[in-house]
Amino acid sequence: MENRSKSKSASADWFLSGALAAGSFLVSYVFVDIGFAFSLVICALFFVSGLFLFRLKKPGIVEQENSLAASLQEGKAKLTEIEKFRKLVGDRTTIAKVDAICVIVEKILAEIKRDPGDLKEARQFLTYYLDATSNILKKYVQLSSQNVNDAGIRLSLERTESMLDTIRAAFEKQLTRLLSNDVMDLDTELSLLEKTIKMEGLGE
Repeated sequence: MENRSKSKSASADWFLSGALAAGSFLVSYVFVDIGFAFSLVICALFFVSGLFLFRLKKPGIVEQENSLAASLQEGKAKLTEIEKFRKLVGDRTTIAKVDAICVIVEKILAEIKRDPGDLKEARQFLTYYLDATSNILKKYVQLSSQNVNDAGIRLSLERTESMLDTIRAAFEKQLTRLLSNDVMDLDTELSLLEKTIKMEGLGE
């Protein structure tokens, strides 16, 4: 819906700029009689200027684009951090889980870029859950690097590995929601995931 709105707005800008350019050509060529070539140049200048001026009248568009670019950049930075910790993981099963999460994150970022209207729906994903995932992996790497045969450490690692499955499932639901533009509310699932992360002490 957001894309359709932007498309209509862009079409209107082109139409108005075209009308302005056509008017300038008519005046220059017919009434002022400065020649066909010069009239075309003036026509082109009026068209480009029209697009620029009509765009300036919509500061909200520029703000939205800046917000989108900043959010995508932040999301990619967090994904890079997750991939950095992934390289330090030794367990193949855990690596596969992290790889699956990274693929989903890439798809979510690509979908937000394709349809900026999804940014609002994915804001919590970008601001909280990517950070939580990075912190979980960081702690996993720290624990797994300790060459100590401790039951408590093993239990923490197992819980973390299970948490990665929960994160992947939540991210998949987020992606499905964005792709389908489903109005179904995922707040319940996301809130449950957040509570679980906090209860396990893995999100800080």
